[in-house]
Amino acid sequence: MIATHSAGEDNAILATEAIGKDYPGVRALSNLSMVIRRGEVHALVGENGAGKSTLIRILSGDARPSAGRVLLEGKPIMLDTPGAARRNGIVTIFQELMIVPGMTVAENIVLGNEPASRAGRHIVSCRQAKAIASDMLEALDCADEIDPGARASSLSTGHKQIVEIARALALKAPIIILDEPTASLSDKEADALLRILRRLRAEGTTILYVSHRLTEVMGLADRITVLRGGRHIETLETSSLRGTGELIELMVGRPLTELFPPRNRTIGDIRLSVSGLTRKDVFEDISFDVRAGEVLGFAGLVGAGRTEIMRSVFGADPRDGGEIRKDGRRLTIKAPADAIRSGLAYIPEDRKDQGLVTGLSGYENLLMASLADHCRGGLIAWRHACQAATTMAQKLQFRGQLSRPARTNSGGNQQKIVIGKWMLTNADVYIFDEPTRGIDVGAKAEIYRLIQDLAARGAAVIVVSSENAELLHLCHRILVVSAGTIQDEIPEEQFDEHRILAAAFKGHDRSAVGPAQERRNNE
Repeated sequence: MIATHSAGEDNAILATEAIGKDYPGVRALSNLSMVIRRGEVHALVGENGAGKSTLIRILSGDARPSAGRVLLEGKPIMLDTPGAARRNGIVTIFQELMIVPGMTVAENIVLGNEPASRAGRHIVSCRQAKAIASDMLEALDCADEIDPGARASSLSTGHKQIVEIARALALKAPIIILDEPTASLSDKEADALLRILRRLRAEGTTILYVSHRLTEVMGLADRITVLRGGRHIETLETSSLRGTGELIELMVGRPLTELFPPRNRTIGDIRLSVSGLTRKDVFEDISFDVRAGEVLGFAGLVGAGRTEIMRSVFGADPRDGGEIRKDGRRLTIKAPADAIRSGLAYIPEDRKDQGLVTGLSGYENLLMASLADHCRGGLIAWRHACQAATTMAQKLQFRGQLSRPARTNSGGNQQKIVIGKWMLTNADVYIFDEPTRGIDVGAKAEIYRLIQDLAARGAAVIVVSSENAELLHLCHRILVVSAGTIQDEIPEEQFDEHRILAAAFKGHDRSAVGPAQERRNNE
């Protein structure tokens, strides 16, 4: 492992020296020094609260450091506003994209750098704007995909991100900072974005890349800086790492073996039985059992049908045939309300759009599925309900503020709200779909603990995950889904990642799977 500390390092384009940042009662960054080399992809990783966002805000001119300085090509610079950062060649693309939906693609690309018309410097030349936008999209090899004249509101999230990168190119920015750029993208969109970033690196652009997706980071970055508790822990050459485990240990400050709790070993009778579940052209003849106290994993490639199966079990999507039994009793599930009354809970893969009402408070989200339990004479006993929510939040080690909108919490705390919502219903079958997607390593460990706690209480737990390491360490059995059918059932004593991958690729053209997707399935 190679640590980097010297701001005078050869080929350094951007550096921080002893940067500190204090907020009232909180030290967000402490004596942080790091170096970013010209033309490299430099990844920044760490748990929530490690200081990544604060450092990005400082480098973006959105916050001033309390101590230390920033150097550009060895010379101190003042980044007191976002405009100052842009003038120094630093452009940041935040997770919340800065796109004006009512404007065209071309107008968004030249925003802040509009070409003047011959009629006057206060009049924008639409022709020149469109020409600049076309040139930038051509440089990104996206001219055939994105129309400069299209409204930005019509674009996918992935294409909006490309528009922001095109804007950075139009500004001739030598340094681009990306904050969780693939968090809201499909796998196909993420692969396309990573290809663009590799091309920009090859052309000499310097990229600071922030992401929780460690496999993605290792496949893209030249070097990786780890932050923990607001401090620089280490900067590593990616080629020196044997796998994501080393990064995780640096991020959390403890051995990887402590990340996963012991499996529950008290397995009871069959709690949920699914037989012959079929939905035309989506999945066929899906049959499985899960016992009380058991954690059953579902592995497979994106698009294999795992999420669709779970949504049908929960009544969120229709099915054409099949039977569902719980504790031996046949269930009639035509809608989620039927599943909830039967003691089923579903934690969806997209917690923001499907698991939360992000504008409501943490209290309201936690109580959403169990308000009937707190009604007295037709009125909601709010004091009693909020006490139940507070008790659940404490049990889940929730560290946010329940009184604030759910959207203001970290991804890990949002996921705890979704899980707590269902735990308050006293469900005894839990379906987790990608339970740790987009959350940091420390929060993942807490979610793993919650899953094993539910199993120890006698609940039947199903976990759908694209992270094979997650399934191998959590589950008692793993079912592998490919092309809408179950291809393999693997008991714990036969767990083998190669066997999972072999079954996952049945029914798929392996050549059609992008390299980033293949890396994710090999994690």
